[in-house]
Amino acid sequence: MTTAPPRTAAAGWRPLLLVAALLACLLGTVAPAGAATAEATLWVTVTARTQPGDTVLISGNTAQLGNWNPAAAVPLQTTAQTYPTWKGYFQIIQGTTAEYKFLIRSSTGAVTWESIPNRSVTDSPGTVSPIDERWNVSDGAPVAASFHATATTAYGQNLYLAGNLAELGGWDPAKAVPLTTGSGSYPVWSAGLQLPPNTPIAYKYLLKNPDGSVAWESGDNRTATTPPTGTFTADDTWR
Repeated sequence: MTTAPPRTAAAGWRPLLLVAALLACLLGTVAPAGAATAEATLWVTVTARTQPGDTVLISGNTAQLGNWNPAAAVPLQTTAQTYPTWKGYFQIIQGTTAEYKFLIRSSTGAVTWESIPNRSVTDSPGTVSPIDERWNVSDGAPVAASFHATATTAYGQNLYLAGNLAELGGWDPAKAVPLTTGSGSYPVWSAGLQLPPNTPIAYKYLLKNPDGSVAWESGDNRTATTPPTGTFTADDTWR
């Protein structure tokens, strides 16, 4: 009677080694695909003046940005201390380019998109510079603008600035820019903000009374054009 040869230790491990080799092959084919779809985080800041209850969001042409669907857009955040600056972040596939825009959603659900062309950003490995934008302003470094107005006020009254740009509130008193004064500077009121370069502006000053009523200064709109770079200063007197 012929008996089978005894199994060696190597022979016993052979099936397990084959399974391990197969798993290694499978994992090897999956890893590159996972690396190709790795995501990067991009931080974003936008200056946008809004009404109480509004939310600023960012949407774009990628799944991470909601595919232009306002319901899937990425919300940004602000506080009483940082307003009108809104901050947040979104994900982007490493090495790719995304198109995007900002939008404002009101407390009633109404959506307002920026009217400028789509913005774009490309993820570059090793680059961590945040996106810093201004609502409805496309390109160019902002101009540091200073407004000074001489105005005699009654107790409880405060001076504001409103104009044709989003940064100036879009003529909406609720979004107007507050000016400040002090015991050493009164009756001169001042405000500083960022404005788009080389842009015509129209503006006026207004007073807000303690009861919430508003009084605009008289006369035509004030007009000016911001410079291509640098700073802009306005020295005015209430009329």
